[in-house]
Amino acid sequence: MAYPTAIGCGCLLGAGGASHVHAAQWSMQPILSWEVDYDSNRALDPGARGSEQAVLSADLQLQRSVENMQIMLEPHFDVRRFSNSVYGPGDDRSLTGSFTWTGERTQLSVNGSLANQNTLTTELIQTGIVDTNSRRRAESLNGELDLSRNEKRLFFVQLGYQGSSYSGPPVIEELLPGYSYLSASLGERFLLAEHLTLSASVFGDVLHSDRAGGSSHEAGGQFEVNYAHSERSSFDVQVGESKRTLYGSTSNGTNVVASATRNFERSTVALSYSRNLVPYGNGFLVLRQQATLSVKHSLSPYLDADMTVFRVENNQTTILLGVDRSFYDNIVGGLTWRMGESWTVRSEAGTSRSPPIGYPHTEHGWHAGLTMTWRPLQTIVSR
Repeated sequence: MAYPTAIGCGCLLGAGGASHVHAAQWSMQPILSWEVDYDSNRALDPGARGSEQAVLSADLQLQRSVENMQIMLEPHFDVRRFSNSVYGPGDDRSLTGSFTWTGERTQLSVNGSLANQNTLTTELIQTGIVDTNSRRRAESLNGELDLSRNEKRLFFVQLGYQGSSYSGPPVIEELLPGYSYLSASLGERFLLAEHLTLSASVFGDVLHSDRAGGSSHEAGGQFEVNYAHSERSSFDVQVGESKRTLYGSTSNGTNVVASATRNFERSTVALSYSRNLVPYGNGFLVLRQQATLSVKHSLSPYLDADMTVFRVENNQTTILLGVDRSFYDNIVGGLTWRMGESWTVRSEAGTSRSPPIGYPHTEHGWHAGLTMTWRPLQTIVSR
């Protein structure tokens, strides 16, 4: 399931953590970036021609901290233009925020987002239904409440909501009716050692959609092991078993979410894997696997190199129903040069491949891009 496990820190209240800020503090961080790129097959469609893209984006990170509370708000806006007339002018807008409150034996964490985006941004690695004249409006709200029982145990409740709707040509609105997705989890977290925690929980989720027969649900139990040894290495493994109703039939299934990170003197390697149900804009819960390998190496104090390998794979039922592509592969590598305190330049190149829905052959594409980012020094005001 996709309940908001990312909110939980995997540690007990009062067992370490960031130090409190004793005075109210505001901070503001603007970010501007300019990007140009070339992509030989941007939508991975048969017969597509290459195109250039230019993007101008702006972010503003706002934070407020007091002794036991933190608030973050970040609006984002970008404008993009394409050389190929197939892709119309586009823009993406979003607003994300988070709230954290800590008491003597209680912690509350809430985060949410609102986004209005082009389907070229949102659907390429989900439904595969891409149309630059169509847009997705999405909202999400996730929360976790932790209640400390003692130094070794805490009780937690997690709640989540995701929703999406689409606008554009009638055929797109018919193919992408959108959804409302609710999830919940409650359980106990145990501190087994200084860096090791174990969690046991029960969970459930339900998806509602205007698509006939599109409503699905799931319920089950899950165990999670989290280990973090200093800043060098950490891993997290979640395994759950659930009873699920999908496409009108009921079955049992296993969910797995795992991640591991290893830090070296000048490098970082991160690996993640997930196998769970994911809500899709066409009104289905889709069982899919996703694996990501990321490597970053510092070549000098001013130059970093990185590479990411990414694969998404869907189950056979999803393919037979024409809900999504059977797989999507992507490899990208880049160099980031820190020109000064406020300026960075990034160059990257990558390749991707995927078979379009209902098409017997795999489409390939490659891209190269250059991005310049201006991030001035953060403005901090204490009161």
